[in-house]
Amino acid sequence: MTGKEVVNYRGLTALGIPYSRTHIGRLIVSGDFPKPFKLGSHRNSPPVFWLKDVIEWLDAKANLADAPK
Repeated sequence: MTGKEVVNYRGLTALGIPYSRTHIGRLIVSGDFPKPFKLGSHRNSPPVFWLKDVIEWLDAKANLADAPK
């Protein structure tokens, strides 16, 4: 991986993130999930996420789950 890979909503599901687009949108607004960007300027251009940011988010969530309570 070069660190420049992107992932779309389908890719998020493939990574094991079970959330709907609506819930991911809520997480983005609250600042709890990486912000997407569009690859093109057209309004129908699909939003994508940097894979590196999503993996870091997953790692942070895993570390929270592993932390002693």
